[in-house]
Amino acid sequence: MKKLFSTLAAIALSVTLFAQTSQDAIKFSQNFYEGSARTVAMGNAFTALGGDLGSLTINPAASGIYRYSELFIAPSLSFNNSSVNYLSTKKDDNITRFGLSGLGVVLAANPKYRKKGEATFNFAFAINKVNDFSHRMAVAGETDKSSWLSSLANNVSGIHAKSMDITNTYDPFRRSTAPWRAILAWNSNLLDTLPDSGRDYKAATENLSGLNIVIGGPLRQNFVRESTGNVSEAIINMGGKISDNLFIGFNLGLQSLSYDDYQQYSEKAVNSANFYSKFSEFKHTYRQKTTGVGINIKAGIIALPAEGLRIGASVSTPTWYAMNDEWDETIFAAYSDGYTRSIASPLGEYNYNLSTPLRLNAGIAYTIGNYGLLSADYEFVDYTMVRLRSNGDRSAFNFENDQIKNNYKAVSNVRLGVEIKPMQGFAVRGGYSYYQNPDKNTGSDLHYVSAGLGFIGKSGVFTDFAVQRRLSTENFNLYGNAGSQIAPVGTLDDSRIKLMFTIGFRF
Repeated sequence: MKKLFSTLAAIALSVTLFAQTSQDAIKFSQNFYEGSARTVAMGNAFTALGGDLGSLTINPAASGIYRYSELFIAPSLSFNNSSVNYLSTKKDDNITRFGLSGLGVVLAANPKYRKKGEATFNFAFAINKVNDFSHRMAVAGETDKSSWLSSLANNVSGIHAKSMDITNTYDPFRRSTAPWRAILAWNSNLLDTLPDSGRDYKAATENLSGLNIVIGGPLRQNFVRESTGNVSEAIINMGGKISDNLFIGFNLGLQSLSYDDYQQYSEKAVNSANFYSKFSEFKHTYRQKTTGVGINIKAGIIALPAEGLRIGASVSTPTWYAMNDEWDETIFAAYSDGYTRSIASPLGEYNYNLSTPLRLNAGIAYTIGNYGLLSADYEFVDYTMVRLRSNGDRSAFNFENDQIKNNYKAVSNVRLGVEIKPMQGFAVRGGYSYYQNPDKNTGSDLHYVSAGLGFIGKSGVFTDFAVQRRLSTENFNLYGNAGSQIAPVGTLDDSRIKLMFTIGFRF
């Protein structure tokens, strides 16, 4: 069984192969730009502005605006908070992470040798973060209507029980078509076959009542998920002035992706006497580590058609990734007669390729002398172009890629920014970003609001501060329906506050 299929299928948030495969592919393809404190404070609406190394990821022509050389670094601190309402129980959780949103240097052509209207070129190198996977959520509730194990029993129907047996001579993790979580559950007595059937199952949380399968009694359900990691892009850039009113730029982007996911789901009987199987509790733990390296090419342009007016545009090729997944799972089961069982899967590994969508950015900005500016960006991304490919097997992901085409869509993202300079050397900034949800069926749009301050001294040293808040609300299922049992739906309110600081020097 291919690693990606079994790994992503094992995640407790879903019982379908497609759901997690596509969700991770889309997640790794999304960009939520960071860069410098100035770009973040202004909503990253910099396609038409340039002049900031934090915006090189958005428009390579940003370096062409520079008339001086510059060095900057931008550390950040993020506070990720979640509030979950599940089975009428509210639970809050959070995670705090320190990171580096950007750093870089631009080397500008010596202004002493510039002539009016003459073409000049600058060279830049920067590392900007384009996605942050830090997140933590906790879920708790009590129900006698449905069970994770019931969903698992329903979805493993059709797979012969003997193919899941762990023996000295047979390894079902490598040879069976069953999900790894099902193999673990079967060998810890959490699944059992129905009478006169070797391919249909009931869970340890279920009782047989005549011809009906019912949940034996109330279950306390708990789920914790914590993810960390990011996508950062190292940029080798050349940008320049073609004329006094036209600037161009080109990037070679090298992306580095790291993602760690920890999930634990548990169910505990309120009263074990309600369950014919003597079920007491179980815990399922899933760990995934994904790494990837990718490459892309970008080109951009900024034009100044009239006094104070700027327009810009950029195009980025897909990022072509070489990916690696490692994962493992464990199950612990306990029964009221004192029997316990803990089983761990082997460490799985799978290599594959991922290509993200082409991106188009367009922007317009208007500067009001030395007093401030307004800017707006539009970004188009078609997520139906995301592709998964297996090394050596061209047809391996045909089904998943067809599902991505059918279940995802093209999106339109909008970024807005404003900067006001009430006095020389001091700026006040604000921004808003809207990222449309690419999933046709579930999830929510993301909204970012931001603000910041900037200071620059006569020596060329500058400092910028920014605070950004992300808001989203969405419904979720911890597991799928099982026959007539309808899985409960929870609500997740997710927010992130990011504090950023930039210090730089112009020379």
